[in-house]
Amino acid sequence: MAESAGHLQLKAAAAFWASAEGYRAIDEEVRVPNSNFRADVAACKMERPGKGEVTIAQTAVFECKQVRSDFLNDSLPEIASRKRLATLHQRRQKLEEMIGLHYPNLRQGDSLFPEYQRSDPGEVNHKGYQKVIREIQVLERGIFGRTKFERMIRYQCADLCYLVVSKGIVKPHEVPLGWGILEVCDDSEEIAELSVVRTPTWNNASEGHRLELLFNIASKGRPLLW
Repeated sequence: MAESAGHLQLKAAAAFWASAEGYRAIDEEVRVPNSNFRADVAACKMERPGKGEVTIAQTAVFECKQVRSDFLNDSLPEIASRKRLATLHQRRQKLEEMIGLHYPNLRQGDSLFPEYQRSDPGEVNHKGYQKVIREIQVLERGIFGRTKFERMIRYQCADLCYLVVSKGIVKPHEVPLGWGILEVCDDSEEIAELSVVRTPTWNNASEGHRLELLFNIASKGRPLLW
């Protein structure tokens, strides 16, 4: 699926902002350490502590969201969702047992012993049960498909994580903990200007993760701005 012009503009703005902040190794669509994610933009800030020495001072990743729906796809908190999911599955099991007792005709005949035969509660129009199933499905999609923000912080993929957004699509309290927010404040120029709405939490990535991110940027085969 082709990227929209707006998303490309946000990526360019993030790269420009990172360069202005002193990052010298910058690229787009970079695989993030300790995960299977790709960052829209990744950057490394280099230092020269001595003659002939170069160290990685800090790393940053940038996720760009042009519209609110894109942000929501990646923002569901995982830990709370898993706890809720466990509670819902307990509720589902109790409802299935109850439905099986009240509707013995639903038993599928897969065991010689009636108490061990499975039922198919989906055949009963039980509103409470159907509601539980729908919520389970929503949470499972969230846990397994919409947890990028939270995992990138928890996995310490980079020292700093920034969400780059079009103006007004999110409120600060909606953005997961640990993430900074860069918002477009002027899109009249060729490269949009960004302002810091919220500073990120220092994530203290390991030296191994910093080196891996630099390697992944370098392996893109494009010139690095040292």
